[in-house]
Amino acid sequence: MRGGGYMVRGLLLAASAAAAFWVAGGLNRRLARMRAEYAMVPGSPLENSPPLVSFTTVALGGFRGVLADLLWMRASRLKAEGHYFELMQLAEWITDLEPRFPEVWVFHAWNMAYNVSVLFENPEDRWRWVQHGIELLRDKGIVYNPGEARLYRELGWIFQHKIGGTLDRAHWHYKRRWAAWMELLFDGPLPDFARLREAARTRFELLRDAEVRNLVKRLREAGLDPFGEKLLDARGLPAPAAAVLEEAPAAAARLRAYVRRETMVRKYKLLPEVMQEIEQRYGPLDWRLPQAHAVYWAYRGRRVARGYELLACDRMIYQSLGDAFRRGRLFEDRKRGIFLLRPNLALLPRIRKVYAEALERHPGDKTVEGSYANFMRDAAVLLYGYGRIEEARGVYRDLKRHGWTTAEESSFRSFIYSSAVHSLRNLSSRNVAGVVEGALFQAYLWRSMGDEQMAEGFDRLAELCWREYMRSHAAGGLRERNGLPPLQSMRRSAIERVREMMTDSVSRVRTGGGS
Repeated sequence: MRGGGYMVRGLLLAASAAAAFWVAGGLNRRLARMRAEYAMVPGSPLENSPPLVSFTTVALGGFRGVLADLLWMRASRLKAEGHYFELMQLAEWITDLEPRFPEVWVFHAWNMAYNVSVLFENPEDRWRWVQHGIELLRDKGIVYNPGEARLYRELGWIFQHKIGGTLDRAHWHYKRRWAAWMELLFDGPLPDFARLREAARTRFELLRDAEVRNLVKRLREAGLDPFGEKLLDARGLPAPAAAVLEEAPAAAARLRAYVRRETMVRKYKLLPEVMQEIEQRYGPLDWRLPQAHAVYWAYRGRRVARGYELLACDRMIYQSLGDAFRRGRLFEDRKRGIFLLRPNLALLPRIRKVYAEALERHPGDKTVEGSYANFMRDAAVLLYGYGRIEEARGVYRDLKRHGWTTAEESSFRSFIYSSAVHSLRNLSSRNVAGVVEGALFQAYLWRSMGDEQMAEGFDRLAELCWREYMRSHAAGGLRERNGLPPLQSMRRSAIERVREMMTDSVSRVRTGGGS
């Protein structure tokens, strides 16, 4: 009898617990609606989320925060101890428990893109983890937290720093891989915005066209998924599918435009309308390169940013544009395995306007002023190298008017030299020799590529630095001790280095070598 009482009591307790969970779930939904109504969360209540996220959000209610805090403390200890792989599962649990917790999305993405990636030697293995970090922020974190500017900025940072920078030894592999994807997606450096505007928004709308319906049917019969990304790869299409597309060029163009837009929006979260805004405001950009994508995510972040995040997004935009000015045009020769970045001088007027706007929004901010001064110095050197001497002089006069030049830079030539080698006073002859040799190397490299304008610019810069240094540091009896090697000798060395590099590049292409 006593056992039966315990059983009844247990059933009552279980029923009470189930009822409590049900009531808590109902209250949680009501609270979620109220938080959204009073703008207490950055986005609307979660929709189309995975089952585990839905369960923990509704069933556990406020208790999930306690569990997330415990896991977060454990994750912090693992990070301090360097156990990055163990962090992966913990971070996934925390994001399932608290998808509205921006810090853990940043933490998790950074761990994959920076900590885990560098544990691998193979560049493709590293790229896979960098890609995972991008996808986590882009496909999940921002979807759950559309009003969190920091997530957009952190995503932009991976493009700006990890892919666009040079600190990771696999950075050229990252740039090549991303450029290859974007080249396929856009069919060039820039999307065709006019065609994307005309593209069907849904498959139902597309298939109302009888010609497209017939083309889709024939492509399937030829063994090709008509809505897959493979459709965009004209060079890699199976012969039967390529023949079908050639027979119906108008329908093929409409189908490709739909697939291109759908892939941009669904897979890469690239909104063509926003990209066109950016292009009109900041362009011309090469959208195959990471700088354009850093600008894109910072630009989207600015729309929801406040306070510090607004300044941080502004910084990312002008810094990434500055980097695009220095090396924002892609030169690629796949047959010779050459992948090089060139300056995009057309960006100068837009960048100066962006800096002016940033200075107006953030008056007195020394970081903005310092960044602008450094950019203008680089701009003057590049303009000088390209033979645009009067534009370079105009930049120099502007910097001098703002008080951003030094006493040693009293003449235009001394300013160009000082800016090119960073610090005239503190550089040894070995440092300056590196600058001259690097410029000569670039000159002969671009001459071999057929770009005489680039070659002449680097040649001019090398000669200026050599002559200015020899004049100021190697006068009289100091020439033997402090002077540079003869310029002709340095030219011969540069030519030999270019030949070695070109031979090595061709050899790697023939043998199927990597980046």
